Amino acid sequence: MLNVKGLTELLTQNTDNKLCKRWWLMTPNGTLLAYSQPANTRDLRNQAAMIALSWQEHELAKIHEAHDAEDEDHDPADFVDHIRALTIEGEKNNIIATRLQSHMLLVLEGGVPPRRQGFEPKTTVEGTDDDQYPPDDPNLTISKDATISSRASSTISSAAISVLRLHRKKLETLANAIIDEFERTGFEMPEEGVLKFF
Repeated sequence: MLNVKGLTELLTQNTDNKLCKRWWLMTPNGTLLAYSQPANTRDLRNQAAMIALSWQEHELAKIHEAHDAEDEDHDPADFVDHIRALTIEGEKNNIIATRLQSHMLLVLEGGVPPRRQGFEPKTTVEGTDDDQYPPDDPNLTISKDATISSRASSTISSAAISVLRLHRKKLETLANAIIDEFERTGFEMPEEGVLKFF
């Protein structure tokens, strides 16, 4: 069974209202399982629905990609559950979802520094065989010939990437801790419709 109370406490302990604003566990279909407290449940449900729609859209794209591939050795079902993570960089926050088990996602909503002028929201999807986003290379350099305004823009971009890396590191650390506990207890998230909570 899923220990919602224990997970809620764990998620709440890892919240700081700046870098890690809130955490939640959900199914890929948008069912909330546990979340950090205090919570605006209406807003949280909206966020979970947005993540679920985006996750499903990208999984569907993988299936169509497999179906349209000329290599007939691949079954479209091979591409289901092959999305490992989804990163949405927004104007006021980063939202990163990672798959813990086939029917469970861990999501972090993290705060961001002020975005540069003309910032465009960005969604990045990682398959199981893709490199992690953002890359772990902290060596973002600015050329000596860069203008003052481009240096300022690069500094803001560097800060945003550094914060995204911190978000990702926090997410992966907590995800690994939860996965280890699930393996220790033998918990396997059932398909939706047969959930057991306590």
